[in-house]
Amino acid sequence: MQLISCSNCVFNPLQYGSLGLTLGYCSEFKCVLRQADSTTCGRLFRKDLPLASAEAANVNHRIYFDSERIQNTRTRLAMDGLPEFVEPDDSILQADAVGEVVTEYGALGTKIESIAQLRRIEGARAELGMLSLGRSYVRRCVSRDGAWTSGLHILWWTRMRLADEPSVSVSDFRLQNNATLDKQRELAIWSLVMLRLTYISDIGVHAGRHDKAIGELASFVDDAAEESSTSLRKLMRWVRRAGIQRFDKALSKERYVELAQTLHLDR
Repeated sequence: MQLISCSNCVFNPLQYGSLGLTLGYCSEFKCVLRQADSTTCGRLFRKDLPLASAEAANVNHRIYFDSERIQNTRTRLAMDGLPEFVEPDDSILQADAVGEVVTEYGALGTKIESIAQLRRIEGARAELGMLSLGRSYVRRCVSRDGAWTSGLHILWWTRMRLADEPSVSVSDFRLQNNATLDKQRELAIWSLVMLRLTYISDIGVHAGRHDKAIGELASFVDDAAEESSTSLRKLMRWVRRAGIQRFDKALSKERYVELAQTLHLDR
């Protein structure tokens, strides 16, 4: 996976590293990505980076790539009209439970309703979709002068999963690498847990100017990475011993309910 490719972009909720479907999907251009490791565009927002770093990377990326065209990562040639790279017909994805929700993202209701559907689907691929679209959803809401609380429910759904390792099976892999299957599975789980923590950190940054307590979560993913490096065992130990306690101090269930009620009244 190229870090600057569509497979590492939050707008592609179907793939991350070796995890996901063999086909990707761009929720911005509304098209199937047939070779997502080889394409990109100026809208790239990297899954593997927390908010500030991903924003900085996007500014640099837009120097070289067009925000209105999908291009080859190596040659920078436009891939529009080349079905071996970009396919407008997404009907094939609708046979997959996660793919169906992703291709209809926001079309049949609000975008948060689509994300809520992903929350109810079992498995790692659905959680990948929820977190990827969750990051792009909240970032866009805030950029349009919306409130950080637009991502409040996704934040709480993520809290409810924090203590549990994602369930990754062999059928969840879109490609194989040189590592053993156990190691590949461990890395996929580690990446998905880090994506959970990255979403939490994103909300901490967005909330920082309005809610000091929740703003304390801004460094959540960086602190976890510092304590655990790439060890899944160490990462889960940090999450269960320190991370959950820190989260609950920033946002208790009572405070969540209070904010959710206010959010409902505002709507």
